[in-house]
Amino acid sequence: MSCLLSPRLRAVARLIERIKVKITRRVMPTLAAACLVLCNTSIAESYEEKVQASLSAIGQPIAAIDFISLDGQPRAFNALVGKPSVVYFFASWCAPCYKTLHDIEQIRQQQKVSVTLVAIALDEDSTAVAEMIKQTGFTGETWLANSGAKPLKKRLFANAYKVLPYVVQLDSDLVLVDHSYDIKSLSQWQAVLVNGEQLSQASVGK
Repeated sequence: MSCLLSPRLRAVARLIERIKVKITRRVMPTLAAACLVLCNTSIAESYEEKVQASLSAIGQPIAAIDFISLDGQPRAFNALVGKPSVVYFFASWCAPCYKTLHDIEQIRQQQKVSVTLVAIALDEDSTAVAEMIKQTGFTGETWLANSGAKPLKKRLFANAYKVLPYVVQLDSDLVLVDHSYDIKSLSQWQAVLVNGEQLSQASVGK
């Protein structure tokens, strides 16, 4: 009896295996495609949420974090209360930042600056920052973020796209009123520092 059943059982097993293969070939690509769409959607939503959360800082008091001066003295945004300010964020690894610091210093030496300016390095290497300041001849107020590049990575100060160089404008109460990635030329910096223009205004047509 068992000799008669064995071939049948083997045939049934082969049939089941063929059905499994067909199901796998038809269903798995569909599942994989669905997973890809869902994963990409999740990533996109997460990215957009992070960008929007960062941009919501505009119109709010600027986030308070700890800084030090080049000689190691503690610094904070509270020192800027009472006068409109411009904060320039840079790093030693940011190639365009070298020219900008040089240009800013040129303006400071040749013209009367109407706003308070602070250059803040979001950098892990304080020695490299000090060398950068020396190379560019910048003599203005320079701070180092105690947390290094973390503010950049966390999109603080409305830097939604984590880009340097980056500029923000504060009112006398430390409210972040404007920001820009596009203040690059000498004439743009003159408009901001000498004429007191808004960043969004200075970045257009100059």
